[in-house]
Amino acid sequence: MGRSKYIGFLLWTMVLCAQRPPNELFPLTPLNHEQQMVLDKLSNRSVSTLSESETFTLANIYLHDRRYTEALSFYNKLCERNPNRFAYQFGRGASAGFLLSGRPSFRSLRYVVQLRSSFEAAVRLQPNSLVVRRALLNIYLGLPRLLGGSQTKAEQQLKAIQSINPLEGALAGAIYAKNKNDQPAFAHQAQMAYTDYKHQFAVNDSRYDLAMITSYFFGDSQRAIQLLNDFLDNANIGDQYPPVFARYRLAELNNNPQLLNLMKEEVPELDTFLETYDPLSTYIRNIKPN
Repeated sequence: MGRSKYIGFLLWTMVLCAQRPPNELFPLTPLNHEQQMVLDKLSNRSVSTLSESETFTLANIYLHDRRYTEALSFYNKLCERNPNRFAYQFGRGASAGFLLSGRPSFRSLRYVVQLRSSFEAAVRLQPNSLVVRRALLNIYLGLPRLLGGSQTKAEQQLKAIQSINPLEGALAGAIYAKNKNDQPAFAHQAQMAYTDYKHQFAVNDSRYDLAMITSYFFGDSQRAIQLLNDFLDNANIGDQYPPVFARYRLAELNNNPQLLNLMKEEVPELDTFLETYDPLSTYIRNIKPN
């Protein structure tokens, strides 16, 4: 493999490790009147005159408005001022992650470093944050070692998740087993998640994952439909899966070919996006064909 092809492969791997489709697939929530007024007021001031609180407010608004480059710039300033604030490190990592979404470029190299380092800092500050630990699990599993991937660190995140929340731990264990293509371990973890009615979800994406396990591995369409509807009810911009994925899976489960075709027309390459950015469903269908 030539040098340029190797770099291109690494960049594509980084996008896959983020496990997030292009940002355009997620619904945009416009700024409300108050947010727009604050943005107009603060963005017209010199950055050096902004207080820490104002800088944080502006960073959050930029993040909400999908102006990720500006958001990352302001979160960088906040982390330089106070690196021990969870919200600053989380915002920095999220901004970098959003900038990694979609097709890769050579600029992605710096974003993946910021994504990983910020989430590592965030989990040190809030060890019980399952959202961050799940993100780190995917990062360590997806990245090549050259860029910070580590099987050992992935296992550490998995054990931590399992100790905090057994339901989330079983789903994380299924993801880990999928990555290793360990089918017996996957079946064991999937069974644990499927039969766990005691613990509550801490990560909205876990509802989608369990819906895929419930539907394609256990053939329980009714429960899968409920989980997907719950996922849509709790959807937010930081989710790994866009709402259109859940709506498409619901149309499949409800056997609605007309709606499926309509969604494919509205979202070009939707089948490709699902195959690429929903690897759990693809894996289950491969190991347990109908």
